[in-house]
Amino acid sequence: MKAPHIQTAIPKRRYEIDTFSVVVLGDIESRDPVNYKYIMALVEMGASEPFMYVISQENPPGERQYGRYRVRVLLGDDERDMGSDDFPGDLEQFTEFGLQVASRLLQLTEEAPVRLL
Repeated sequence: MKAPHIQTAIPKRRYEIDTFSVVVLGDIESRDPVNYKYIMALVEMGASEPFMYVISQENPPGERQYGRYRVRVLLGDDERDMGSDDFPGDLEQFTEFGLQVASRLLQLTEEAPVRLL
């Protein structure tokens, strides 16, 4: 997986859903060539490293006709571009969208996320 190279970040939200721990990071500093707005990382309980990321990153100025931010999902070796919009720049809207995407991809339709932070 092409995980983001996070140097520093501040946890903004924490959740538990089924057997997964979810953290939404903001104020991200990275050595990657993109500017991250938020990163949602999912870790299986008992594991030390995330296995899935939902990422909000700024589009370059020339690619903002559909929105300022692009959402990407990294799951194993799979990377999916979820498109561009302005909503991924809002913490609440990004978090809700990311939890829906994770629930759908992990087939957690019966489970509700429990907010911890």
